[in-house]
Order: sequence, then structure tokens, then C-alpha cells
Amino acid sequence: MTIISYAQNYEDVMLWRALKHVEKGFYIDVGAWSPDIDSVTKFFYQNNWSGINVEPNPEFHGQYASRRSRDVNLRMAVGDKEGCIVINFMTNPGLSTAIDEFAKQHESAGWSSTRQEVQLTTLSVICKEHIKPDQPIHFLKVDVEGLELAVLRGNDWTVYRPWIVVVEATLPMSQIESYEDWEPILLNGGYVFAYADGLNRFYVAGEHTELMGAFKYPPNVFDGFLLSSQLEAVSKFEQAESKAQQAESKAQQAESKAQQAESKAQQAEFKAQQAEFKAQQAEFKAQQAESKAQQAESKAQQAESRAQQAEVVITEQARRLVAIYSSKSWRITAPLRWPVHQWRLLSQHGPKPRAKALAKKLVRDLLPFVMARPALILWCNKLAHRFGMAKRLKSFVRGTLESSIELRPFALFADIEHDNKIFYLDKRAKRVLADLSKKK
Repeated sequence: MTIISYAQNYEDVMLWRALKHVEKGFYIDVGAWSPDIDSVTKFFYQNNWSGINVEPNPEFHGQYASRRSRDVNLRMAVGDKEGCIVINFMTNPGLSTAIDEFAKQHESAGWSSTRQEVQLTTLSVICKEHIKPDQPIHFLKVDVEGLELAVLRGNDWTVYRPWIVVVEATLPMSQIESYEDWEPILLNGGYVFAYADGLNRFYVAGEHTELMGAFKYPPNVFDGFLLSSQLEAVSKFEQAESKAQQAESKAQQAESKAQQAESKAQQAEFKAQQAEFKAQQAEFKAQQAESKAQQAESKAQQAESRAQQAEVVITEQARRLVAIYSSKSWRITAPLRWPVHQWRLLSQHGPKPRAKALAKKLVRDLLPFVMARPALILWCNKLAHRFGMAKRLKSFVRGTLESSIELRPFALFADIEHDNKIFYLDKRAKRVLADLSKKK
């Protein structure tokens, strides 16, 4: 087990070496001072011991009251009688004393003090009031800055016998030994001197001389102890190391985040490049589309221009053709052209096919004449209905019109009926349309 020494001069190490076999032991600390700093009893309290702490300083007594709940904490001074005593509380609490001469020495060294009256009692009274009859006292520590003789004189050593007694044995702030006047009380009370550490003297009760071997050597490496200051240093080092590890972890996290951010930035840059490339492609396609649109518009304009030119030409040709067909010379020479045309047809076909062709020619020639006269059309339509030939007549007329290139323009009007009447263009308009169809 590692011992954490909080005492000023390793007193707790020596006491633990002798008493470590005791479970839940009991102590009395007269002049206890701080519960943490230079404390002989703190390590024992941490290992389930308890006891009585006597400290007149109000500040330290309050600390004991809050931090040592298992202990009896008394704010008073200890001497050889009961009553009151004036104590000089120095600005260095470890030098506080009831000896005015010591207080003046400390003041000459630069410390200031305040005087305060406190209650005074004896060690026997304390033990009688706060210790059970069967409760052994495993050690007593006395550090009262000059009042050691009065403290030891105020105990009944035949009744209350601590196993070990530790008493400060030098004058305050010096190495001058001061135990000659009080040591006889312990020696005459059945105690044996066991050990001196340069500041304190250790005594063992005659009935517990088996503990003497523990005081043969001073604290050493075999005691396995650490100073509280070392523990604090180790704790601070561990805290610093922990903070360093946390800082390193945070740095690694920050580096990881930086790498992630860099990776995201690279991805964003790559995406931006892709977007820019796509934008360039889209712009190029848009330019191509615009160029094609301009070409198409140019072609459309050219086509429109050609169509306009063709319309002008066709209009002019139609006007000329209409003028020719409307002229008197064309009508006068028509009888002369008919025999020539018939002769050409007869020379191209035989007599029988020619007769059929003449019949078709006759129908084709008469059809425009009939279709140009609404009254005649109406009469033919009524006559066909009367003899049940309306459908056949209509089919014959439509077939004749569609099979004849010259009469095809009239087919546009073959099915236009209203109240059994069919309306067509006049004769001259029909000829113009027929001639235009031939030209195309």
C-alpha cells in the first residue's frame, strides 16, 4: 500500500509503520492546525480512522468542522487546568502561541498578531467527555508552541494511555531542543523513548513495547510513501498530460476537419469545373442552334421569296392563259382544232378503243357544260332519283372527274350540295383551273 504523507516531517509515515495493523484506529491531535496542510492525521482519516482534533484558531476549526465529520473537533486550548487563556494568533498560523515571549520574537521577525481569549481545558477532561472507557487511544500528537509541559501535566497517565505519544521537541522556528522539562512526565508515566526526527520525539507505552521495532530506522524507500506535494505534482502532471492529449485529440480532429473541408473544396471545385464545362457545351449548342435557326430562317426567307416569285409567275401565266382562252380567236378556231385532235387520237388507237374513247370524250366535254348550269344539274339529279340511278350517276360523275386531268378541278365541287343543288364555278373559271392544273 502506498502511503501519502501529509505531515511536516514524515510523522504519519512512522506512525503508520507501527500501527498499520490497526483497523479504524483512534487518535488525539492537540494543536491540530490545518486538516490538510502539514497534518499528521489526514492519511489516517482517509483510511477510516477517527479521533479528536483540538484547535483554537477559528479559521482552522471551521475547516475541521466541514471536512472531518467523523472526528470530534474542539475550538479551545489545552493546559494543566480549566479556565481561559489569551492566545496570540500570528499572521503565520503555524506560529500562533500563548507564550507572549515567543509572540514578540515572531513580531520582531516581521509577523503581526492579534490577541484573543479562548477556553482552556485539560487533556483528562477531553478524554473523559469524548472517549468511551473501552476505546484505546492509538496515538497522541502534541504541537502547542511552548505549552507542551502544561498539556502533558494535564493528563492522567494512569487512566488515559495512548500507545504512542509524539511531542514537538524544539523551540519554535529553531533546532534548539526543549524537551528536558516535560520528558520526565512521560518517562515516569511508563513510556519509553523510541525515536527522534529532529523536530519531534516519539514515545511508546511500556505495555506496547512490541511497537518499538517500528522506530529503529527513519522513513525510507521500504515504507513506500509519497509526499502530498509529489502527489499534487503527479496529479498536475497527469492533468497536464490529459490536457495535452485532449489538445492533441482536438488538433487531430481539427486536422481531420481541415482535410474534410479541403476534400469538400476540391469536390466543389471539380463540380464547378464540370458545371463550367457543361455551361460551355450548352453555350456552344445554343450557338449551333442559333446558327441553324438563322440558316432555317434564311432558307425560309428564300423559300418564301421563291414562293412569292412562283406565285407571281403562276398568276401571270394564269392571267395570260385566261386572256388566251377568253379571246375570240381561240373560240373561233376551236372547230378547226377539234378534227385535228380527233385524227391524232384515231391514229394512236384502233376503231373500237377509239369509239370508247370518243364516248368518254363526249361525256367529258358535256360534263362541264352540264355542271356549269345549275338548273340542268338539278333536272339531271331529279331524273336520276326518279329512275333510281342517283348513286350510280354520282359515282360515274365523280370517277370521270377524278380520272380526267382536265376536269379534275371540277371534282372539288362534285359533293357540294344544298337543297339538292350543286354549285360550281362558271365556265371560264373552270377552264382557268383546268389549265393551271395542266401547267403544274
